Amino acid sequence: MRRLALAGAAALLLAGCGGSDESASDSSAAASSSSESGSELSRMEAAEVVDASFTALEESGAARVVGSIEENGSVQELDLQLQGDDVSGSITMDGVAVQLISVGGQAYVQAPADFWSSFGMPAEFAGQLEGQWVLMPPEAAESFSTLTLSGLVQELRASGGDSVKGEVTTDELDGEKVVVVTQEDGSTFTARDDDAEPFPLLIEDKGDAPATVEFSGFGEPTQIAAPPNPFDLNTLGG
Repeated sequence: MRRLALAGAAALLLAGCGGSDESASDSSAAASSSSESGSELSRMEAAEVVDASFTALEESGAARVVGSIEENGSVQELDLQLQGDDVSGSITMDGVAVQLISVGGQAYVQAPADFWSSFGMPAEFAGQLEGQWVLMPPEAAESFSTLTLSGLVQELRASGGDSVKGEVTTDELDGEKVVVVTQEDGSTFTARDDDAEPFPLLIEDKGDAPATVEFSGFGEPTQIAAPPNPFDLNTLGG
């Protein structure tokens, strides 16, 4: 659960650009006494709940992920639609919002000039790209290929998410029955209390890098298409 893949997602974006889950809502599942919901999920161990939830997320094929993480005084936010091998949305780093689209094996980025300058790009070139959709080079598109729903789940698992320990209780979140895993430091993992579709709904990390991620829109794909008339970065300065 640590870092919740947000730092990983931002790092993937930076790598794709050549460099070396809007904030979460106030609706969080309050701690409650463990009442018998009757579901199999609610009687599982913490790690089993998280594992089942991650599996359901990956198998859904599509989801919206919105979150934020704060580390060393730096705040990163993301709002992404992930479906199949495609992604669209935004990642914000220290107040700089970067729009991205990855579809059909090609990656596109729209960002302010300061973003491009941060990679050492000359000011005149960075100015050309201000607010423009940019077609990234093939090697950058390959980096974006791991920023997918499956890639997110793999990152969450690799960070120890599905080996978590904690108390399993039942509650309600926005009127929906949920199962809540609460760790010793107060971090919580909230999943839909549904044996067939135990989708993750909310992760709140109370550790050294406080983070929140919300999930929604499971199995609901949206149209992701290449932007019109993108600037081909391969031609820049050429």
